[in-house]
Amino acid sequence: MNKLKRFYIVHTGIMFIILSIFFLNEAKAQQDPIYGQYIFNNAIINPAQSGVKELNQWGFLRRVQWVGVDGAPTTYSLFLNTALPKKLGLSVGLYNDKIGPITETSFQTDIASHIRLNRKWYASVGLRFMLSNLSANIQELKIVQQSDPRFVNNMSTGFYFNTGLGILFYNRTSFIGASIPKIFRKEIGDGSKIFSHYDRHYFVYGGHTFRNNSMFSFSPSMLLKYTVDAPLQFDLNFLVGIQDRIDFGPMLRSKDAIGFLIGLQLDKNWYLGYMYEYPINDINLVTQQTHEISMRYFWRSKYYKRVKSPRYFL
Repeated sequence: MNKLKRFYIVHTGIMFIILSIFFLNEAKAQQDPIYGQYIFNNAIINPAQSGVKELNQWGFLRRVQWVGVDGAPTTYSLFLNTALPKKLGLSVGLYNDKIGPITETSFQTDIASHIRLNRKWYASVGLRFMLSNLSANIQELKIVQQSDPRFVNNMSTGFYFNTGLGILFYNRTSFIGASIPKIFRKEIGDGSKIFSHYDRHYFVYGGHTFRNNSMFSFSPSMLLKYTVDAPLQFDLNFLVGIQDRIDFGPMLRSKDAIGFLIGLQLDKNWYLGYMYEYPINDINLVTQQTHEISMRYFWRSKYYKRVKSPRYFL
């Protein structure tokens, strides 16, 4: 009972911080990297996902967006997610995201604490620690006025600290979470001109797995993304699983793209994921391809909680 009281105190405090930050006024928005396969690795957007599932994993992901467009976004990530003793979880990630001349490289560590709320439901609260470098390769830009002093030297913020918060509620078939992956805003410029900046992003997501037998499962899920001065965006995923070996289904990202995801459980340890996306905004006039591929390796944790978490989230 004392543990439950302590959790509610911590949970209330963190939610107060999240809501307080949520309603602060901010400047213009800049979008974080997009991951079509976030449903397979939600620790990317929420530190509370660390150590949730009964299987540990490490893996990598490569996303090439808007193939054929000069300066289009490309994203690489390498990640580890594992359970620890004393109902703790750990995630570690190395991420590189490039859009035009702007490149962000980040190393992050997530720690989560889990507690059993009742016979069916668990909760997790996570904290993120991150070191990032934001750089602008100005010299690769094609400019009209070659002598403009603002476009002579490349720029870099150096490594700077950031942090994030998240909370998750889950049982054997359902999950709902909320997070702020990066709390602090960061700009890069030369004192007279700002070339890029990153604002806070807010995520709320949830899903449910329906399973009638051991042959088929159906898992709808939804992700809401919000940034100040940008429209609310949502992702819808509808995944069908066959014997826990093949996963497939469509995806819709509002005002952005439609896609199709397929995942293959190659053996008991290796899982291959691929997503194709077709843009539904004006960018489809110049490109119709976005590709995302991931590979993950699983092994059973000796610390996992005695609950089989939903198949389509980690």
